[in-house]
Formats: sequence, C-alpha cells, structure tokens
Amino acid sequence: MRAHATLTRGARFLGAGLSAQAGVAPAAIGGRYRAKVIGNGLRELDRFLNVLIDEASLRIGLPVVAGQRNTANKLRAFRAADGAACATDEVRLRALGRSRDCLFHCGGIVTRADARGGTRMTAGWAGPCAPLRSFAIGEELVLSAGELAGVCAFYESLAAEVVASAARSLTAPRTAPPG
Repeated sequence: MRAHATLTRGARFLGAGLSAQAGVAPAAIGGRYRAKVIGNGLRELDRFLNVLIDEASLRIGLPVVAGQRNTANKLRAFRAADGAACATDEVRLRALGRSRDCLFHCGGIVTRADARGGTRMTAGWAGPCAPLRSFAIGEELVLSAGELAGVCAFYESLAAEVVASAARSLTAPRTAPPG
C-alpha cells in the first residue's frame, strides 16, 4: 500500500504541473530545464510502478526477477500470472520509455526512431484522435499540461489495477494441487 501511495502522490504532483494543491487544473511546466524535469518525473513514475509490481508480486507469491528494470515486461509477466493481458498498455509504456529518455537526455529533441532505420518516434501520450502521437527525428517532443496529466492518470490506473489484482489473488479460494 505504501508503494501505491507513493506512485499516486508522485503522479498527482507531476500531473498538476509540480503542484501539491488538490483540485487545481494542470499547470504547464516551464523554464529552461522543462524537458529534463518532465523526463525525470516520468522516470520516477515508471520506477514507482516497477517497485509496486515487485511488491504486489511478492505479496501474492509470484517470483520477482532481480534487476528487471523494464516495467512493460514486468507488467506483462504480472498480468500473465493473473490471466489478464493488455498489449496496448505495454506498447504505451515502451513509448513512454523512449519519450522520457528523449526529454531527459536530449532536451526533448527526437534523435532516435522507434526502430532502427525509422524516421519517427512514438510518444507515450495520445494525439487529438486518441492514437499515440508520433514525432519526426529532429522535431521537438512537446506535451501539453493536459497530456502530461493524462500520462500521470495512466500510471495511476495501472497502479490501481496492480493493487486490485493482488487483492483479488489474496482473497481468491485456493485449490489443492493435484496429487
């Protein structure tokens, strides 16, 4: 529960534009280090989700791979153990990984494509008609305050799902192993 609370607090803080005021509309994060601050905030949320999945897995007796830092892979394994799957979320988590690296390390200028030889990078937030946005190499990776709030809400929803799944696993009737 502490891991879930940490992720929720972090998501709400970042999603509100680095504001701890509840109920305030998301504010734009500005300034000289805008891209780096947002990239770092997204790295923190991903790390919080990674730790939460580990804690939930341990709580319900699932194996945890030491050193597994890829949150999309960890979420896929957790969901597989629960019998659930959502490849769309995993694709979005991978896109968010590329986005946060671009923001943090490249000042928000797209320098790598999704795939070798490609010309575009998919960001981890939706465009106006809901598919994930795409940016050309050399373009600046920009997200609005609303898009950042949406990404934070995405992390919150994944965290809530992990906690609910773990709670269901703990209360589900156990069947005796055959034999």
